[in-house]
This record gives sequence, C-alpha cells and structure tokens, in this order.
Amino acid sequence: MILLRQKLLILLALFLSAGQLFAADGKKSQRVYNAAVIAFQDGNYPLAGSGFAQFVQRFPNSTNVPEAVLMEAQSAFKQNAFTNAISLLKQNMVGAGILADQYAYWIGEAEFSGHDFTAAADTFGSLAQKYPDSSLRLSATVGQAIALKWANQWPEAISLLEQTNGVFQHAAQLDPDNDLISLGRELLAQGLDIKRDYTDESNVLNSINSKILTPDLYAGLERLFCQLSLATSNFPAANGAATNLYQSAKIAVNYSLMAESTVMRANALEEMGRIDDAIGAYTENLATNAPEERHRQAILQITRLATREQQYSPAENSISPFTNSPDADVALLALGELQLRDYATQTTGTNLLTAAQANLDAFISTYTNSPMIGEAHLSRGWCFWLEKDYPDSLPDFQAATNLPPEDLAVAKFKTGDAAFAAGGFTNALTSYLSVANDFTNLPAVTRMLGEPVLYQILRASLALTNLPDASNAMAQILTDYPSSEADNGSEFLFGESLAESRQPAAALQQFLKFEKEFTNSTLRPQVDFSIARSYELENDWPRAIAGYTNWLGIFPTNSLRPQVMYSLALANSQAGNESNAFALFTNFVAVYPTNDLALQAQWWTADHFFRLGGTNYLDAEKNYEFVYQNFPTNKDLDYAARLMAGRSAAARQDFSEAINGYFAQLKTDLEVDTNYPDLLGQTLLAYGKALMQMPSADTNNLAANFPPASKVFYDLYQKNPTNELGALACAYIGDCNVQLTNYDAATNEYALALNPNMEATVSTRSMAQVGLGAALEQKAALATGTNQAALLHLALGNYLDVFYENNLRDGETANPFWTKKAGLQALSLIETLGVVDPNKFINRMEYWLPQLKDSLEKMRASLPAPKS
Repeated sequence: MILLRQKLLILLALFLSAGQLFAADGKKSQRVYNAAVIAFQDGNYPLAGSGFAQFVQRFPNSTNVPEAVLMEAQSAFKQNAFTNAISLLKQNMVGAGILADQYAYWIGEAEFSGHDFTAAADTFGSLAQKYPDSSLRLSATVGQAIALKWANQWPEAISLLEQTNGVFQHAAQLDPDNDLISLGRELLAQGLDIKRDYTDESNVLNSINSKILTPDLYAGLERLFCQLSLATSNFPAANGAATNLYQSAKIAVNYSLMAESTVMRANALEEMGRIDDAIGAYTENLATNAPEERHRQAILQITRLATREQQYSPAENSISPFTNSPDADVALLALGELQLRDYATQTTGTNLLTAAQANLDAFISTYTNSPMIGEAHLSRGWCFWLEKDYPDSLPDFQAATNLPPEDLAVAKFKTGDAAFAAGGFTNALTSYLSVANDFTNLPAVTRMLGEPVLYQILRASLALTNLPDASNAMAQILTDYPSSEADNGSEFLFGESLAESRQPAAALQQFLKFEKEFTNSTLRPQVDFSIARSYELENDWPRAIAGYTNWLGIFPTNSLRPQVMYSLALANSQAGNESNAFALFTNFVAVYPTNDLALQAQWWTADHFFRLGGTNYLDAEKNYEFVYQNFPTNKDLDYAARLMAGRSAAARQDFSEAINGYFAQLKTDLEVDTNYPDLLGQTLLAYGKALMQMPSADTNNLAANFPPASKVFYDLYQKNPTNELGALACAYIGDCNVQLTNYDAATNEYALALNPNMEATVSTRSMAQVGLGAALEQKAALATGTNQAALLHLALGNYLDVFYENNLRDGETANPFWTKKAGLQALSLIETLGVVDPNKFINRMEYWLPQLKDSLEKMRASLPAPKS
C-alpha cells in the first residue's frame, strides 16, 4: 500500500528544487550558487549540500543565503540526515525572511521522516497558525493530520480535519477537487473507519470526486470503500470495490496492492456464501507475483475453506506445486492436513493417507525448528491412529506441543487414547485428567471434549479398579450429560474417532461395568437410571421399560423416583403401549402434581386425547386448557396450549368457540409478542380454516365467512411471502375465491402458491394444483365453445400433473391424498373430453391406488359402452 505520507510528498510542489537557477549578487557568487542548484537537480545531494554550505560561508551577505540554507537542508533531507536538516533550519530561522514558512515546513518533514511524529505534528500545526498567508498551510495541515495518525492520535487527526472553520474544511469549500483535499478526505475516512463511524465515513468518501483523482489516490479511495463495505456487511459492494482496486493496481503493476485487493475480494465472497469463488480468489494469489507472505496466507486460507466445505481435491491441486517453493514449509503441512482430512471422508481405500504421511514426514524432518512443528506432529499422529498403528501414534501425540489451546487439548486426549490402546491405563488416565482439569476455561474444549474425556476417565479408572476417579467421572457424566448422544460435528476432531465412547452402546457397557465393579456405590441409583436410558437411546423399548420398572422396585424412596416414573410412562408411549402410557401419565400427575414434569405429563395426556379424535376432542381441549391456565407465565407453553385447545375445538366442529375462545385473542397476543413468528403463522392458518368451515350466520349469504377468512390468509401470506405457510395461505385464498365465484382471482392465487420461488411442500403444491384445476372447471362452466374446451383441457392437465407425479422435486414423495383426489377429478374430465380411454385410466388408478378398487369398479360399470 502506498502510504498517505508518500502521497503528500508526491503531490507537494517542492520549493527550490525544480527548474530555476537563482540570480546571485555577482557573477562569481552566481556560478557557485548555480553549480549547487544544478547538482541538486541532478540528484547529487552530497555535492549540492557542500556547494550550498560553501556559498553561505563565502557570501554571507548574499540575498540568496536563505534559499541556499533551505536547499542545503533539503540536500541533507534527501540523504536521510534528518537531524542535520532540522538543526540547520532552526539555527537559521531568524534570517529566513519570507521563506520562514518553508523552513518550518521542512523542519516538520524532517521530524516526520525521523519518526518523531509528535514533534512533526506540533511543527506543522504551528506553521498553520504563525503564517496565515502561507501557501503551505493546507499542505502543513494535511501533514499534521498524517503525523497525528502515525502518533496514534486518531481523535486529534479527525478533529483537525473536521473543524468547520479550520484550514482543511475552508480549503475544501474553495477548491473541493484539489488533490490535497482528496488526500485529506481519504485520511479522514481512515480515521472514521477506525472509529467505526461508518455513516460519516461513507459521507466523506462519497464527497470525493473520483474522476479527477491521481491513480494512487483513486486506489486508496477504492481500498477505503472496500473496507467500509466489509465493515458494514455490504459484501456485494465490497466485492465490487475490491475488483476495481485490483484493476487499478494491475494498471500500476503494483503486485502488493493486487494481492491485497484479492484478499479483500475473497473475504467478501466468503461472507456472501460463495466459498468456491473465495477459494478461487485466494488461488489467484498463488498464481501471481504476489508477495511471499500473500502466498503463505493464500495457502492457509485455501486450507481453511476447503476443510470447512470438505472440498479437498481442488485445494490439494492448488497447493501441491508449492511444496518445492520458498513456501514449502506451509505448503507441505497444509497439503498433508488436507490429504489427511480427505482420507477421513472417504468410504473406500485410497492412497491419500500414505501421501499425507509422506508430506508430514518431509515437513517434520526438514523444518525441525518451525513454530508449526507441533501441528505437524498432531496430524502425523492422526495418520498413525487412522492406520490403527497406535504405538507409533503415541510419540507424535506426545510431541504435539506449542499448539493453540484447542489443538493442544486434542493432542493430550489422543495421547491418552494411544496409551490406553497400548494398555498403559495409568498414563492414559493422567492424560485424560489433564484434559479435564487444565482446559476448563475454554468453552470449545468443554463442548467438544468434555463428555468424551469423562467417559475415557471412567474407562481407564475401571480398568485400574480406581473407585475414586471412576466415581467422580461417573457423577459428572450423570450430572452434566445425563442422556446426550455423541456430537460428531467438531471442527477439530475426526468424526466418531473421538466420540466412540459416547455412543449409547459404548456408554451402556461402561455403566454396566461400573455397576458390576462397584455394587455398593452411592451412585448406583443414578447409574441404573442411566443404564435404562441407554437402552432408550438405542430404541430398545422393552429393555428400557424393564430397566425403569426394576429401578422403581429397587429404589422406592430415592429422589430420582419422579424422573424414573415419567421416563417409564414416556417409554411405554414410544413403544406403542398407549393404554399403559395413559395410565402411567395420569398416575404421575396425581402423585406429583407440583413436579415440573407434571406439566409435560398433562400435555401428553392432552395429545393422547387429540390423537384419539372423535368424541375425545373435548377432553383434549380441557387438558390443553389446564396447561395454559395453570402455567400462564410460561409463554412457550401458554401460546402452544391455546393453539392446540383451539384446534381441538375446531376438530369437534365448535368453530365459534375455536375462533372467539382461542384464535382471535391468540392472534392479537402473538402480534404484540413478536418472539413467536412460527406460532403466529400456525395460529393464522388455523384461524382462517376455522372461518372457512364455520357455517354462515346469514342464511341469505352462505359464503359470508369467506371474505374474512381470505383476509386472515392474506395476513398470513404477507408475513410469510416465500415459505410454506405463505404458499398454504395462497392456496386457501384460492379456495375462498372459488366459493365466492371469483375464479380469475382464484387461479391467480393458486398460481402464486405454485411459484418456484415459494418454498412449498409437495402437499401444498398438489393442493394448489388440484384447486387450480377445479377453478378452471368452474370457469369453463361459464364459457362456451372452444373457450370452454380449452379451459377443461387446462384443468385436466393440472390434475394429471399431480396424478402422474410430474410436480415432484428432487427427493420428494407424492402425497397419497392429493394423488387420489387428482385422479378422481381427472377421471370425470377424461370421460367428458374423451381424450383417454377411461377404462385404461381406471386400470392405472387401481394399480396406483389399490384401496380404491371397489369404488373404481363401480365407476367403470357406470361408463357408457364403447361405440362399435
């Protein structure tokens, strides 16, 4: 990146350094003076400096002495002799005359270049105050702001450039397109970016006229626009700005800036979810003359993204050529890790593991002092482990040190596993205890290794018959992980290889072993409870039920009894023993009415009655009512129970109760409490359907409830314009319009439900398509001639799409109800239109819907005899 300071030096017209020869007082002094000027112009600064010094010494009374001193100081400046330049200018400031402002300016320049940024800022600021008529005031003010930046005094720099009556803003009003103004605005935008004042930063950047900028300033502007867009999550804009910056850098043949812009573009693409394109951008930095550090960054980022997306092969191909480059260390390690992870995802044998190990071997043997050596040992340890070569994996896991804490925890865990596999239970236990005790302040380690390490401590302790450590581990497992299953989604673990001890079957074996080894342990009730739950996790309901039943007999007074009773009832429900479950749940509520689980038991009872249907809907409604009336502060249960009570009322066809007793008020409450959008959607759906089904109170207008139903469904659609609920709403609005004989409006609504942009299920799309066919039939009944025939053919086409399953998307299965409905609707039209042999269509329907055979045969019998 070209520094702002360098830009200022480029933009400033250096005084006394370009072009003119000064008239001296006499011919001899003129020759000496002009010789020094020519040497300066030719870049021979040592000769120029000595020439000006001689001139001042020989002709101290010359009127050109102030200019000579200034150019002598500039000659020292050009030779990086900043202290000499400052001393020379300060010593002669009294005689500077009209050049005093230039003396002050170059003192500031020399202080800045000598990295005395605070002094430079003071000098530049003093110039602007002491010399109000100086043409250098703007340059000095911008220079002061840049010096403040480098002194890390951003608030002062921002204040200086933002002062309404200050030098900078005054100049910006007079000449807004001045390059120094653009430079100052870029600097101000930088400060606002650091301050995270993105609104003001955007305003400043937009005030710069990009069309008149020098290439350097334009590149800086694009860079700031890109940074701003990234900071404000406007990733498409960041991608565009980074692309423009790349083009500017390419024209300037600035490989460093090209590489930087590519990285910013990759960041934007990643945030936009375009991971393949982000990897491609980083790959560009591998293929160009980017600085070496950008090559290394690209290799690491490609590895990270490829690992995240499990797109290993392309990344391996991109990185492989760099194993023989100056970046061979990072390339060998990255390639080895990619191949290792690639192997771990394969379902068949490959040579990837051998290749990974070879690359890791090469790294470890070549880069013995690399800060990444621990990471290489960890990965090579995994190679041996996946080959089931546990003895050779142990030294690598032990050597995996100087790692980030998460990786170090994994290395210690696998050290324990390797020792355990070799029968070294004592050493294994030591490693496991280290993981459990030394990383408690790292949530990622606790989340991914907390439970596995407890199981491994339990296993090692059981192998050593170590009751204290086994009991401690068991107690923590029962407390913190009472019924969880393995979570294999770790970013730094390989699948089940670290979670095998957490699988229900493996956990069960540890519980059973503990029970056998330590019969009299005080943990026995919890362990026996967990044994039964382990069977439950494996869906072994008979053993789970037997386990819970036995527990209740063995531990009649234990404090876990309510949990076990509830679990026994739930296990019977899962096993399909509905009657037993009902008896157990109702008994639980009677015995433990104030227990937290009583609410769940009551809810199960309500669901039980709802599943039974028929005359049981009233009991379902009462039980749901009990839930929300007794737990009104639990909003999750309150809202859900009121919705289910309303559905129960609607199911028993008391639509007025469903609407006025539940849905209307629930809708209002959920529109106020915006934390439950899904429940609001379900409520609106149930509300609208209840209105459609409720008989009209107006005997002269049987369709009176359909307009308010449409309004409710339209509200549902507006809240869910692209998802399943929105599609359902459109389909039901279509149904309402059919009842209101608004057939054109109905077809439009059905078409909207079928829009490919709608995330609608096949059931909803089938409902809409059958509804569309019905609306077209109704419309055809009002037409005549060719128009009528065309509408009927369109209707038939929609029915057949559903019946022949032409409306399915990848991975979908047809809904039997709508397949049946579409077939029956189509059969009627086929007979009317005569486009297909009805008998053959009935044969097809009987093949696909054998349960309809009897009724279909009756329909076949009613068909007219074929014409001879």
